[in-house]
Amino acid sequence: MLVGRYAPSPTGLMHYGNAMAALASWLDVRREGGRWLLRIEDLDRERCHPQYVDSLMEDLRWLGLEWDNQGSEVFQSERSELYRDALTKLDRQGLIYRCFCTRAQMASISSAPQGEQRYGVQPVVNPCRTLTKEEAERRLLRGERASCRLILPDEPDSYYDCRYGLQSIGSMSKMIQGGDPILQRSDGMWAYQLAVSVDDMAMGVTLVTRGMDLLESAHIQRFIIGRLGGEPPRYSHIPLYMGADGVRLAKRNGGNDNLTVSYTRNVRGIKPGNVLAHLAVKLGLLPDTETYITLNELLDTTL
Repeated sequence: MLVGRYAPSPTGLMHYGNAMAALASWLDVRREGGRWLLRIEDLDRERCHPQYVDSLMEDLRWLGLEWDNQGSEVFQSERSELYRDALTKLDRQGLIYRCFCTRAQMASISSAPQGEQRYGVQPVVNPCRTLTKEEAERRLLRGERASCRLILPDEPDSYYDCRYGLQSIGSMSKMIQGGDPILQRSDGMWAYQLAVSVDDMAMGVTLVTRGMDLLESAHIQRFIIGRLGGEPPRYSHIPLYMGADGVRLAKRNGGNDNLTVSYTRNVRGIKPGNVLAHLAVKLGLLPDTETYITLNELLDTTL
């Protein structure tokens, strides 16, 4: 059976961009009679808050986007043991190194001329890659903090995106923006690429529907899942929701209250069907003249 998931971070109220991703994922799964699971990506203890979890669940139910693991939702903050085991497995394969570089140092490395550019990205050569384990251990014993990074291979990778077609890169190590991804931060917090890969594998996810800003991340996650012995899911990336100013909606931007589902639901008195129609228009499922639609009607549409 097809298994999809919606995986929001509870760092603010659900805005229309979040809701559009949830709707696209729900439709992709329900059209094929699959299971749709909710995962709460709450690893950032400082920015994630329980009230936002409650609010996003209320928003999903108001829109009619019911999930199949209600009462047993997955919370990333409760899964450290899984991530630790995965990191150990990758380390045993020689795929992990300790990185002592600060953000400023990495920014300097990334901006330095290092060879041929491809796709507008400079290959990032991390100096900590060449540290021996003994050197790294000595620095850790001196009290230096380090993150754990994944060694990306100098190998090609390709996958077929359900909406954007073939996605290919000639070398993961040279073409992934930012270089080797962090899997565990220097403060011990688990990083996105590891947690998402481990959870998608553990939850049996076979289809990931999400924003197109994560097209490149699929290459990294496919690699991690494969090295952990799993089968990568299919990917279906969707356009980002852009505000009237042409800027992508983001919680960190302070958000536009009038573009949150909570505000729409509690203040404006707009019906769920109106919001669904608006989001479907943004997804290209409906002409921009449509102002109201039900979920059952949307199930008969195709992108």
